[in-house]
Order: sequence, then structure tokens, then C-alpha cells
Amino acid sequence: MTQSRVVIKRPLLHYFISLGYILAPIINILLLVFVARIGLGDILDRLFKGYGTLAGIWLLTAPVVGIGLYFVHKVSWYIFLGHSSLILIDYILKWIRIPGYYWLSVSGIHQILLLTGNLALVIVIGFIIQKDFRAPYFQVLPRGWRTSRRVPIRHFIQLNSQRAGITDLSISGCFVAEPERALALGEKVLIDFEADTLRVECRGDVMRKIPGGYGIRFLSLDARGKRDIRRMIKKRFPFRYQVHISGMWKIDGREIEVTIVDISNTGSYLQADLEGIEEGQEGVLVFSFHHRERHLPASVIWLNQRELHEKPVGLGVRFVRNEKKIVGKIVEQIKKDL
Repeated sequence: MTQSRVVIKRPLLHYFISLGYILAPIINILLLVFVARIGLGDILDRLFKGYGTLAGIWLLTAPVVGIGLYFVHKVSWYIFLGHSSLILIDYILKWIRIPGYYWLSVSGIHQILLLTGNLALVIVIGFIIQKDFRAPYFQVLPRGWRTSRRVPIRHFIQLNSQRAGITDLSISGCFVAEPERALALGEKVLIDFEADTLRVECRGDVMRKIPGGYGIRFLSLDARGKRDIRRMIKKRFPFRYQVHISGMWKIDGREIEVTIVDISNTGSYLQADLEGIEEGQEGVLVFSFHHRERHLPASVIWLNQRELHEKPVGLGVRFVRNEKKIVGKIVEQIKKDL
């Protein structure tokens, strides 16, 4: 079964925050009318005089940002950041230049309401930026610098006691690249996987469905489990250098033209036609570098038939031995060519 579109599970709090932004100007106008006893004709003038220019602009444009937060589009995220900067700058300037600004601009109980509302707003903005609605599997945007490092891998886990293949992993989630699985958005699952001497067990939540599979967010993962995942990533999946080197993949007496897309001490990704190639096959990667022909024995560890991780169709191979020396020479040459 293949899904035709991306389906995302949004946290309940996401809806409340979006709704709060949309209702913000309405609530403030009602406060001015019924608490401060200001006529509708003087609302705009009073908004800017009472709240300040930046805060007034922020308030009137808040519904647009709220709608953007709901749809979680890449553009709307940056609009949110720019919009938030208005109120944060305004809030800081008021406390530095005129600490008693609200007492001077409005009177009565509205002073307390306005101050409380601004404090709550600063807290909400800080929460969103810290939590980041782009965090793992809340939606489909590229992850920012605040989100957990997601490492492209080919590994297997036990999902509800059944073997399943994953193609990325971080301390907060993984991607199950098996679209034929009958998982529902929001479904709770049991996850169990191991590598070498490390083992991780936890519950998970299906946060995202796309044609290629399911995004799973880890739940109840303790500090030890996160530490073990970090250790596993560091040990098993070293940094890969981006390259563009033509070569041949020799396997079962055949030669297949490949392009080396990236390379590390322990493996490489090859762009190639996958016909006749299977996981577990052993072969030799042959390419010329520094006027010498290199032969690196390796085995196929995964096939990428759907251009996952923004990589072209191809295969991932693991070298039979650590090739740190050769990789080091390639990296040095890359630096010289820059």
C-alpha cells in the first residue's frame, strides 16, 4: 500500500498555539472595549498608543502567523521568527527605556492584563523556538540547527515484534522505510533494536506518513537509551565526505559503472543502476585517484530505490576493512581543489 500524500500528526498544543495567534487581536480589542471602555472608532489609535508601534503591528498581523503555524510551511516558519522578533525587541526596549510603560499608557486592571499577556507571549515564543515545530516528525521541513541529528543509515528494528527496516535514526526518532506497513497516524508502537552490545527499547508514536514510509517519534526513552543511540551513531556511522568520482563496482564477474557520491573510512554511497544487485553481495569498488587505481573490497548493505535522503538511486556499501588512509588522501585532495 502506497500513500499518495504526506500526512502529519500535529501535537494538540500546536492547535492551541495557532488558535491563540488567530484570536489575539480579537481578544485585545474586546479588552479595550469592555475593560478600558474605548469606543470602536478609537480602537486602532488606542492600540498603537497603548501598546506601541511594534506591538501594534505584531498584534494585527498575528492571525497570519497563526495560520502559517498551523500549516507549518517553510516560509511561514521564517515569518514566525521575524514576527516574534518584533514583540521581543519591543518588549526589551520598553523595559530598558520606559520600565513603567504600561502604567503610563493604560490604566486600571488593563495594566495587569496587558503585562501578564506580554509575559505569556514571550514564554510561548520561547517555547516554540526551543521546541521547534520542525522537530522530528512534527512535519516535513528540513530540520534546523536545534533539532536532533538525524543520521542516514540502513538498519533493522523490531516494530511491534516484527522486523522492520529504518533509513535514519536520531535520539528522538527514526524513519521506517516500509510503506506497506498498516500503521495509523498517532498509533503507539513498541520499538526494540540493538547494535553490537547496545540495546534500546521504548515506545513510539507514528507522527508522519509519506509515500516512502513512516516517521516514528520515540516516547519514554530514558537518558541511558539516548546515550546508547549517540554511541551507536558515533561508532557505526562515521562522517561521510561528499565527492564525485567515477568508478566501477565489480560483482559476480560483472562490472557496473558507478559514481561515488560520498565516502567515509568504513563505507561509501554509489550512484548506480541497481539491476542484479542485492543486499549482502560482496564486490570490489574500483576507481582511479592520485594516478593510481584503487581496489576497495566491500559488501552491499542497502539499496536506495526511491531516492531517500535526497540521494540518487544507488547503493550503500561497507568496506571490508577500514580505509582511513585512502579516504584521508581523498579529503586532502578535495581541500586543495576548493
